[in-house]
Amino acid sequence: MSNDRIAKARELWQRFPDNDLSRFNLAQAYCDANEFANAIEHLRALCDKKPDWMVVHIQLGKSLIALGRSPEAKPILEHALKLAIAQHHDGPREELEELLKTP
Repeated sequence: MSNDRIAKARELWQRFPDNDLSRFNLAQAYCDANEFANAIEHLRALCDKKPDWMVVHIQLGKSLIALGRSPEAKPILEHALKLAIAQHHDGPREELEELLKTP
């Protein structure tokens, strides 16, 4: 099922490579299939393009943590926390505060 979802998301993104939502959909499909290394490339590109897109930063940080790269995830999650506070997103703020407590 997840491979099918990845294939469909990849096809959509290839048809619309400038569409940020199609790229995020592909990254999310990779994450849902625990293919975090594949997701990171797309998440980084989206973070670079839209530095205020909080959910993308959160997903990038979580993906790095899943790959055992917590030190690399920390500044990304700290940035996401600043966005959550500035954008008044209490749920993500609480989640990020917990994520940042873990070494």
